[in-house]
Amino acid sequence: MNQSHAVIAAIAAALALGACGSVNTTYTRTTPADTSIPAQTQVNDLLTQIFLKAGEVRMFPSKGGPLEVQVDVINEGFSYRTFSYRFDWVDRSGNMIPSQTSVWKTANVPSGSSVMIRSIAPTETATDFRLQVRRGE
Repeated sequence: MNQSHAVIAAIAAALALGACGSVNTTYTRTTPADTSIPAQTQVNDLLTQIFLKAGEVRMFPSKGGPLEVQVDVINEGFSYRTFSYRFDWVDRSGNMIPSQTSVWKTANVPSGSSVMIRSIAPTETATDFRLQVRRGE
């Protein structure tokens, strides 16, 4: 094992010892929901990607007509995480739909747990979305 692997292993061991705030979660669903869709992730901040991951992504028509999206954000780290996120909605051509709801919001997720974040499209012309996630301030 080279030196960088040894350092990574030592850091992982130290973090494992500090996992006292972890959350145990029980759920019954073992397969994706009927409204689950595949998603792509572009990683620009490796540290955020290591600890915060998008789990299941569900998109469906809301009661009012426009699409609604729900994304499970999973904290695989060993400490409480604060993060900011923003949903941008796009039309069939890929053009962003201007919206006053496209603002950065803050959320928290305990170690070993997940939170569901959601957004409703600003108009019925929205066909897809982009979710941006960054580390909290």
